[in-house]
Amino acid sequence: MKCNRETEQKSLIAVIIATGGVMIIEVIGGLISNSLALLSDAWHMLSDLTALLLCFTAGRVALKPPTKDKTYGYYRVEVLSALANGLMLGLVTIFIFYEAFNRLMHGVKVKSLEMLIIAIIGLIANLISAIILSKHSLNLNVKAAFLHVLGDAFSSIGVITGALIIFFTGWQFIDSIIGLTIGLIIIYGAGRMLYEVLHILLEGVPKHIDVAELKETLRSIDGVVDVHDIHVWSITSYIHYLSAHLTVKPYAIKDLNVTLNKVKRILKSKYGITHSTLQLEEEGYKEVGEIHTF
Repeated sequence: MKCNRETEQKSLIAVIIATGGVMIIEVIGGLISNSLALLSDAWHMLSDLTALLLCFTAGRVALKPPTKDKTYGYYRVEVLSALANGLMLGLVTIFIFYEAFNRLMHGVKVKSLEMLIIAIIGLIANLISAIILSKHSLNLNVKAAFLHVLGDAFSSIGVITGALIIFFTGWQFIDSIIGLTIGLIIIYGAGRMLYEVLHILLEGVPKHIDVAELKETLRSIDGVVDVHDIHVWSITSYIHYLSAHLTVKPYAIKDLNVTLNKVKRILKSKYGITHSTLQLEEEGYKEVGEIHTF
């Protein structure tokens, strides 16, 4: 397992370096060729570079134990980084839209050959990165990075298509249209990211979990009569916690370890909840001053 984790981390480092290098090339190429599409694609790669760095950081942070004053560890650093990234991308998209409409109104000449060459370099780098990451597709964290790189490859194909159209037809406005399209892709991704980040920070229920269905599943366990005061939340996008009170039959209290193991096994296998705090209460028990039951 340790060997696999180290290999995955090395693969991520290689892809991060490649993505960062291509992003810099696209920025320089965009300025030289005067292509908004290339510059927009570079900003798109910046968003994915940040996502790759988050994937890498998550893998490293997972190995760092909690401390006495950080009992959850440092997983929320990933969430805060994603929040900053989403806000930054929103500002970048405003610039892309402004520049695109300005170019459509006044017209700007684009050097299509330089644009084409840089976009091809970007596509090749993205395809190589995708191949590297595809070897570790069983890891959900790396799989997310793979999808980001694949998205970059499709953006590069769009820029290449635009460069060819401009080269053969002279339609300069195509560059701005592609820039707008990539801007829409960026703002869509940033919006989804911000929604997920705020949902986690507000300690919302993970999107794959239906609390009503979860309660029914727990009630179906032998010895469990009812479930109340249940809370489900996430520390980060892939670590989920639960606390709940379970009303149980007297024999379930006697076989405490058996009952707890049954519940925890289902929580982990069916819902991906790796940490749970459960209070078992015998039928007839009433908690003094109890509030907020669900």
